[in-house]
Amino acid sequence: MKKNTFLVKTLSLAMLAAFGSTTMLVGCSSNDGSITAQKTQQQPGQSIQVSPNDTRQYQSITLPNQLQVVLVSDPTAEKSSAALSVDVGWLNDPASQQGLAHFLEHMLFMGTSRYPDPDGYGNFMRQHGGTTNAFTNQLTNYMFEINHSHYEEALDRFADFFKAPLLLPDYVDKERHAVHSEWSMMQNQDGWAQRSLSAQLLGTHPANQFWIGNLDSLSDKEGSKLHDELVAFYQRYYSANRMKLVLISSDPLPQMQLLAQRFFADIENKQLETPRPTAQLDFANRTPQRVHYVPNSEMQLLTLEFTVDNNINDFASKPNEFLAHLLSSEMPGTPAQQLKAMGLLDVLAVDYDPKWYGNYGQLQIIAVLTEAGMQQREAITAILMQYLALIREQGVSEKYYQEIRTSLQNQFNFLEKTDGFNYAAKLSAAMQYYPVQSVVSAPFQYDQFDASAINALLGQLVPARLTVWHISQREPATESLQYFTGKYSVTEINQQELSAWQQPLIPLALPALNRFQPESFAIKHSAFTQPTQIIKQDAVEAWLMGSSHFADQPRGQLLMQWHQPTAKQTAKEAVMHGLWQMAFLLNHQALWQEASAAGMQIQPEADEYDLVVKLTGFTDKQPALVSQIAEIIATPLTAQQFSQNMDLLQRSLRSVEQQMQFQQAGELLKAALFSGRFELAEVLAAAQQVTLEELNSYIQQTLAKSQLRLLAQGNYNEADVTVIAKALAGTAGANRDYQLFKTWQPQPGQRLSVMRNNPQTDSTVFRLQVLPKGDYAGKAAAKVLSGHLHQAFFNQLRTEEQLGYVVQAMDMPLNEHAGFMLVIQSPALSAQQLQLRVDSFLQQYATQLAALNEEGFAQLKQAQLLELQRVPTNLEEEFQATSNDWLRNRLSFNNKQQLIAGVQALTLADMQQFYQQTALSAQAATLQITLQGQGKGQDFKPLPGFTPVADLSLLNPDH
Repeated sequence: MKKNTFLVKTLSLAMLAAFGSTTMLVGCSSNDGSITAQKTQQQPGQSIQVSPNDTRQYQSITLPNQLQVVLVSDPTAEKSSAALSVDVGWLNDPASQQGLAHFLEHMLFMGTSRYPDPDGYGNFMRQHGGTTNAFTNQLTNYMFEINHSHYEEALDRFADFFKAPLLLPDYVDKERHAVHSEWSMMQNQDGWAQRSLSAQLLGTHPANQFWIGNLDSLSDKEGSKLHDELVAFYQRYYSANRMKLVLISSDPLPQMQLLAQRFFADIENKQLETPRPTAQLDFANRTPQRVHYVPNSEMQLLTLEFTVDNNINDFASKPNEFLAHLLSSEMPGTPAQQLKAMGLLDVLAVDYDPKWYGNYGQLQIIAVLTEAGMQQREAITAILMQYLALIREQGVSEKYYQEIRTSLQNQFNFLEKTDGFNYAAKLSAAMQYYPVQSVVSAPFQYDQFDASAINALLGQLVPARLTVWHISQREPATESLQYFTGKYSVTEINQQELSAWQQPLIPLALPALNRFQPESFAIKHSAFTQPTQIIKQDAVEAWLMGSSHFADQPRGQLLMQWHQPTAKQTAKEAVMHGLWQMAFLLNHQALWQEASAAGMQIQPEADEYDLVVKLTGFTDKQPALVSQIAEIIATPLTAQQFSQNMDLLQRSLRSVEQQMQFQQAGELLKAALFSGRFELAEVLAAAQQVTLEELNSYIQQTLAKSQLRLLAQGNYNEADVTVIAKALAGTAGANRDYQLFKTWQPQPGQRLSVMRNNPQTDSTVFRLQVLPKGDYAGKAAAKVLSGHLHQAFFNQLRTEEQLGYVVQAMDMPLNEHAGFMLVIQSPALSAQQLQLRVDSFLQQYATQLAALNEEGFAQLKQAQLLELQRVPTNLEEEFQATSNDWLRNRLSFNNKQQLIAGVQALTLADMQQFYQQTALSAQAATLQITLQGQGKGQDFKPLPGFTPVADLSLLNPDH
């Protein structure tokens, strides 16, 4: 994965502040059980370095077939996980079948010799609370998590992927369409297009490949049959000595070692060498290039992209992190600070991956430019090159090493657990790149100040290795990319401009040191075991709770809410609210960056409410940071800030239709369901009417009408919360009753259809089925039903019919109402056809549900209970249930307990009746969101019995 700075995340949050964002997850020989008589090797002298905060036991072993394994025994784990990475990926695709590594990843899920059903693995996982996925980049990684009671059977099925996959010709043709759908969803995404173009500029290097694949690239060709190539690729690259396995469970290490031997020791070891690229690039004769790229979205970027030697072996001396720290800083005197002050820059970030192209890596300096900055791109390039020269002369200093090392050491000393699914995947990938003793510690390890490693990297940040990207919709571009939407042209940078880089344009300074590093890690968790109100005075209320599971951690989670329920009644007010949030984030990045480096993160939360800001991390310096937040939140914008923020917001909004289509449908659904949310056209029109004076007046009036609410959980005592409340008290002025934002109130028999045309080629349907009479029994039924419903929907429309890549079903509670939702994005069908197919599936599924027996139901129910009752992995996870209740003013804080009780009481007959009432009864309520792609050539009309909704304000009384 590429490294992204905090600022990139901040920008993505800010860019759609008024419109919101939706995130959904999408996915990508016989063993008789005997243990081999050969001896498994322990790893002498290779104890895995873990955080002092980590009480799990680790062991590294190597099986007789040379498969290296890391075992993690966690007695508190309620689910068990596994991940296996293979050292092969997109860099190894044959030219005749580009995307083959990714395609093979898909095909391994399509049945094995002992488990031939192509839906069997997914069905098994779903029945037993499992999650499974895989991804392909420079390597291929497969992972799963499942209820521990079925771990051994899951391992048996999983291991068979790497022994005897069927790779049947019939499913080769079907799964080609799934890969094609994935590409279709991505083809207009600018990040993917730029990645493709960057690789193209490397010429004959193996990185210059189409890594996703589609129906064209993955097909029979003269001299290259897809099925033959697929089988040959598996045989050529899948070997035990090139695999890394991670097992995580509550079993003790000796028992886990037996599991590894039992299921994975007979994977064939073909004694293959690692096929990583060795092709050399000729920098000695290279002239720096300028790429003019016309994106699909309205971004304005200047990117300095350096191709660097793979230096991942320097992970313990961290030259990449050292330079990124200096280059991205917004401390006084740095380029980012000065360019922003001059009105030329919105954001400056650094992105790097030392293994991006295999034997080469990439380091990018990314400048998000204002309109004025677009006119000064050559000067900004010169200033950034000048700053690199200053770093060479004065910046390779041990003081920055000590600062970065302190930050990383603090993070590592108090490293929090993550879920087993992602942790296993992360470790199995790390095993391919780091010594086994460093697979956990590598991201945090900073063993020494190595000036020579830093200078070696600086020696590669030179014109001969540089590509300068000018990215905007006004670029002079004549060439088209083959597999992605985007125009470009490439020119050489002339000697005159290179010479200009040597002339200082402005005085620059290296960054000062961080003020927010924690000095105390004292533990002071409150004894309150549930949120307890400790302040209720004037316009301020505050709740405090200690942690039930992480009371030994010096971290806390703090929500700050300025409650003003009528702050977003019109689209214009929503725009101003979004601009306020954007200004809070973008205009003070130096502060947020400094806080982030010290282990504190700030981010907006819960955008369907009012202004809610979350502060997390080490608590020692949080009061000092909150004092600055109090000043910032009420600070009027300057004319320059308003102009820059408004321009960025409008360009971001105009780019929304270039997001993946299912994300756009998700936003349309939110606009239909919630007050304070509006359609894109309304928001864009309103944005053109806002003035600086109106915005500043809106901020002050909103604060004057706001009640300040605080929720603190973790390492706080009452005195801490009192200090924080006092610091923020002046930012609010109203003592008011809490009022939830209004939502759509479904009525019995209501069948509504929201239909919109979309500039992309796919079509998307969101089908929301709601039971108007809401209670926890219904929510429990929807929760348990969702597992069975999703697998049936996925198996039929994704696996069998290959209608799309994004195919999902999920429970969808709407305040007191219970419901579920089906989601599909398809390149294959028109919107009309897709509506009909989803509608007919709902009818057909009733037969499948009726056939579900008590044993199958018990498995579904138990899977949901285990998930609901699972001990949280970290403080943030623990806080989530608390904060969800608090934001919805459920101050008994028992929503989760009531849902658990509802699931415990649920019967199969109850669940079947719930489906009948919610999906098939004339009294059910339905809301369908449909996006019609271009060029589908069919009438676009609602299904019979549905009422079209042209104006979403009719659904919500507050609009």
